[in-house]
Amino acid sequence: LKRLDPPPLEGAMQVDPTHDSSNAHVDKANIASYDWSALLYLNDVDKAFGGGELAFNDADADRVVRPLAGRLVAFSSGLENLHQVLPMRWGRRHVLSMW
Repeated sequence: LKRLDPPPLEGAMQVDPTHDSSNAHVDKANIASYDWSALLYLNDVDKAFGGGELAFNDADADRVVRPLAGRLVAFSSGLENLHQVLPMRWGRRHVLSMW
């Protein structure tokens, strides 16, 4: 479990401050055994935090998913789903990530 807070906090439960979580990536490229990825949002964008939307980077357009409490986003983890988390601007984004 890791937390993303702007500005970055220090501590064992925090993401490495040199890690840019907004870089586009493919989950299977990070861990080869990942076949499926899922995010369950536990709070709402624009209420509890700003930014932090999920963007799928398709050839024709970026498709953005707004985090809403209770929303589950599931997708295959391969090259067909290049994605990124847009930069956080304020607040705390709570999400359960599963692979």
